[in-house]
Amino acid sequence: MPSARTEPIASRPRASPSPLQRLNVRLTLVLATIALLALLISGVALSQILPGYFIDQAQRRAQTAVLSTAVLVRNQIILHWRLNQTNVLVPELRNTVILQPAAQEAANRLALGTVTITYGDGTLAARASPDAETRAQLLDAGLQPDPEVVGLTYDDTISPEPGSGVILSLRYQVDDVYTNRVQTQERVTGSLIGAGLAALLVSLLLGLLAARRLTGPLARLRRVTNQFADGALEARAPHFGVLEVDELGGQFNRMADRLSESLRMLEADRDRLREFIADVSHELRTPIAALRTFTELQRDGADLSEEQRREFLDRSAEQISRLEWMSTNLLDLSRIDSGIFPLDMRWGDLRDPARNVVEAQAELAESRGISLAIGVPTSPVMLRFDRERIIQLLTNLVGNALKFTPRGGEVVVEVRDEPEAGIIEVRDSGPGIAPDELPHIFDRFYRGTNVGAARASGSGLGLAIARSIAEMHGGDIEVVSSLGEGATFTVRLPRTVAAAREDQRNFT
Repeated sequence: MPSARTEPIASRPRASPSPLQRLNVRLTLVLATIALLALLISGVALSQILPGYFIDQAQRRAQTAVLSTAVLVRNQIILHWRLNQTNVLVPELRNTVILQPAAQEAANRLALGTVTITYGDGTLAARASPDAETRAQLLDAGLQPDPEVVGLTYDDTISPEPGSGVILSLRYQVDDVYTNRVQTQERVTGSLIGAGLAALLVSLLLGLLAARRLTGPLARLRRVTNQFADGALEARAPHFGVLEVDELGGQFNRMADRLSESLRMLEADRDRLREFIADVSHELRTPIAALRTFTELQRDGADLSEEQRREFLDRSAEQISRLEWMSTNLLDLSRIDSGIFPLDMRWGDLRDPARNVVEAQAELAESRGISLAIGVPTSPVMLRFDRERIIQLLTNLVGNALKFTPRGGEVVVEVRDEPEAGIIEVRDSGPGIAPDELPHIFDRFYRGTNVGAARASGSGLGLAIARSIAEMHGGDIEVVSSLGEGATFTVRLPRTVAAAREDQRNFT
């Protein structure tokens, strides 16, 4: 049964993003929602407050109208008493001559509604509503009878003249008051709705502008990242003027710088690897060709003498030793480059590996007629180092010096103790190194141009290994030389003040 094929996630077509997934749309909707909620809360609050406020105002005005009506009637009664007491004493005359005209005047001009006047026993004295002309004027002005304003009363007791014995108890009531409360409330509500819609529209516009101001830099930053992802490694985020986005852009720029630097290092490593493979192929070609030649001569040369055969075997052994030396050095370099060249760091006296190397190379130096000397301080030079690797480093430096120093010359190994480092110096009296060759002296397979047979016998890897070992210890190696005055290689192995004190305690 055929298995179902799963399409890689990276190759699947990306669905077009929903508008709600965009940050600017979300920000705009959030701001608009906040504005809408604020308007709704304000509208609900006003809808609860405004009607009661308008009713209260209408009630107050109607109450004032009731009091004004009472004042008007009182004044009318007192005036008529003074002019004609009969009109006040006879109820029928009082109702028609005084109270009814006063009620009509109050209905038209003061109460703007129905005015009812009754005696203390409940007997109706007068009742009046706005006349037709007044009602037309009120309706034209937008006023209408307000059913919410009812039952406003006021009780008053009138004595036209002290000592007269005439006392009138009257109750005034106002109903069906004409007000513009409903119209005003409707206008206010309409104004609030219009203002709310305008505020909502303004909030949408401001939200859109704010979202664009915020998301605009993000969009530009996204375009920069897309350019970088498409291979434009020089693309960098500019200054946007928004603190958070600038911080994000700065982090992107730092990441881009590191990534670009890593890619440049990878490209450089790739180029060095190509050069390394080419150099290895070139270096291996010579001994392999020599071995093939010696083998063919011995196989096809039946008339070779025993002495010639021994010479061919000796040369073949030399080439095999050279191949072995080169393979060992290449393996060490490969382990160093891959980070699997462990160091056995221990406290020790730096004089010890220097003496060991000088003793091991003494016989070779004597056979070549070269003076090999060592200079060390009287007190131990204590620091942490890998003894075998330092021996390997010194062996390469001393062997290199012996190889290029002519007969009768000298090679000196000196160890010095400094407060922050241990120093190893290897000096020779060889032909020296040309100034244009000094920058390349530690390159792999580089063997110079003016050293004759010594150059041909080397592999060009010893100094590269020596520099790598020094750097693995956190130190460095440098060379000072000029033509005809020999060369001086200086290795510096650093240590801290605390380590130096611990050295001294461990030694004592």
